[in-house]
Amino acid sequence: MAKVIMESWRYGLQVVSLTKLQYEKLGLSLLESKTNADMLLEDQIIILEIEDENVAREFLEEADRFGVNCRLLS
Repeated sequence: MAKVIMESWRYGLQVVSLTKLQYEKLGLSLLESKTNADMLLEDQIIILEIEDENVAREFLEEADRFGVNCRLLS
C-alpha cells in the first residue's frame, strides 16, 4: 500500500480537475473528493492510502500537473 501526501497547492490549482481525478482514479465519492480539495485549499495536509502503487504514482503525476505539491510514501 502506498500513501500520497498532498501537502500544499500552487497558484492556478485546478480544483475541479483534482476533484475529478480523485473520483475517477481512486474511486472516492464526489463529496469526499471535493472535501479533500477544499481542505487542501485551507492549507490542510491530505493523506490518501492507495492499494496499488502504480495507481498511486499515476495519481501523483496528474495531481502535480494540476497544481498540487505532493509526495509518495511506499
